[in-house]
Amino acid sequence: MTEKILFRNVHLFEKTGTFDVMLDNGFIDSVRPYLMDLVLAPDPEVRVIDGKAGFLSPGFIDLHLHLEKSQTIGEQECPGLMDAILSFKDYIRNHLSPEDIERRVEKTMRDLICHGTTSIRTHVSVDEIVGTMAVKTLLGMKEKYKDRLDMQIIAMVSSLTLSDDTYAHLDALGDTDILGYGAAPALCDDPKMMIDRLFELAKKHGKIMDLHIDEHDDPNVDVIDYFADSIVQNDMIGQCTGGHLCALSAVNQEKANETISKILVSGMHVVTLPSCNLYLMGRKDKGIVRRGTTRIRELVEAGVNISLASDNIRDPFRPFGNGDMLEEMLLTAQVAQMGTYTDLRQIFRMGTYNPARAMGYASYGVEVGAPADLVLLEAASAEEAILSRATRRYVLKRGKIVCENTTSTHWML
Repeated sequence: MTEKILFRNVHLFEKTGTFDVMLDNGFIDSVRPYLMDLVLAPDPEVRVIDGKAGFLSPGFIDLHLHLEKSQTIGEQECPGLMDAILSFKDYIRNHLSPEDIERRVEKTMRDLICHGTTSIRTHVSVDEIVGTMAVKTLLGMKEKYKDRLDMQIIAMVSSLTLSDDTYAHLDALGDTDILGYGAAPALCDDPKMMIDRLFELAKKHGKIMDLHIDEHDDPNVDVIDYFADSIVQNDMIGQCTGGHLCALSAVNQEKANETISKILVSGMHVVTLPSCNLYLMGRKDKGIVRRGTTRIRELVEAGVNISLASDNIRDPFRPFGNGDMLEEMLLTAQVAQMGTYTDLRQIFRMGTYNPARAMGYASYGVEVGAPADLVLLEAASAEEAILSRATRRYVLKRGKIVCENTTSTHWML
């Protein structure tokens, strides 16, 4: 049974003053204003943690990862997206195995947890070479880490065409605990055909769709438009997610407004991946090089449910990354030019409340009845936590402390 924990004197998101938060049996039992002079009677069943006026945040949610690719960066240089795709294909042929995936994913997941992430969604390769091996390995990791991290799995077509063999592999995975199907159709030979066939599988097996869409520099958002229209036509409004949307920044304002309207009608959840797209996009630009990110502020202002995420962590697609959502928030705030405190609170939502909605969580946050997936940060607010990349003192999953971090600074005067 999970122990009872009382956090005393903590700040909460967008609330004035500090609070006492009681956890019981994995859930938040009470949230009450902190009274400095209140003396609590000793209770051996309750662990009391002095929050020291820190910020008690809901656990971070990384909505778009590629776990089976993580930690594969090597000496082979990959100066662009297609180079990275080919490089990873070589890695698959020469090194990929269940043991290799488990070893690398173990490190990445430990980093994620200790940095305060309590839920993730990962896209996992399926093709003629890998088959279903990577997905089945990640399903095993999901079970192994279920008490420390929630994992949603998207079976992703990783080849540039949807062959009959790959389709059969995806169909076979329909009976497993995957959440849905994915692909990068704009890079494929027949994007609309691929989207149509994946919707067939999704509806057949009761899964969702989460696509990499228009991750390129061309002023063409046909795939975003087609995906949004297909969501409506397949009666899956509000159930599907689109990642990247880089090309949305390359089209003119009139076209961008039209596409954003389609996104709203479809209820598409959007994920922006600035840290990866900054690195990969705009490779052919001269002079003023495009940032590679989508229209983040415009999507926010339009009311689209937009999240931010890590994408690739130390692999051929991006040699950087620490599985640290505060790091991703800080970078996103800078590239999106969202630096006011109001903006920073919106950036914070993009790594917490917004992805929780996309993941389908009925209850989330520091509120009575919600699962106690929490992070205690050495900061007084969300904006301060982002700006300072605050130390995560405690990370909790369903009321259980899964990581404790400390800092010790000695001033030599």
